[in-house]
Amino acid sequence: MKNLGLTALFLSLPLLGGCVVPVSVTPDLCREMRAQDTLQIRMMFGQTRPGGLPITDDEWQTFVTSEITPYFPSGLTVFKADGQWMNTVTHVVGREPSRILWVVTPPDKNLQHNLRAIQAAYRQQFSQQAVGLTIQSGCSLFN
Repeated sequence: MKNLGLTALFLSLPLLGGCVVPVSVTPDLCREMRAQDTLQIRMMFGQTRPGGLPITDDEWQTFVTSEITPYFPSGLTVFKADGQWMNTVTHVVGREPSRILWVVTPPDKNLQHNLRAIQAAYRQQFSQQAVGLTIQSGCSLFN
């Protein structure tokens, strides 16, 4: 009976062969489109201070203008969102309004420093425990 599970597994492997998308699709498309290698950066900013006081739209816009735009003057996008995360101290899951910053940029030797500076400034100015960050590589074309 123990071998029956392994036999079923090996018999099903040929059925999975057609499910894999070739890795070359994306690089080929990027070249064909004459797109530039870029990084897609998303940062997640909670909009509530400890104790429940909201970060106002004016405060957020001032932060974007003074702390983010100087690092990404070519452009950026901000989405309003509803966030959820676990407090690292209390382990309580909380919900709050948030903003998602989306930046598409070429790789740059100063990028790590710039992202850490934005995170640190936001944490300090608004008493936040963290600022979320995701980075994906890809290609982009703006024309």
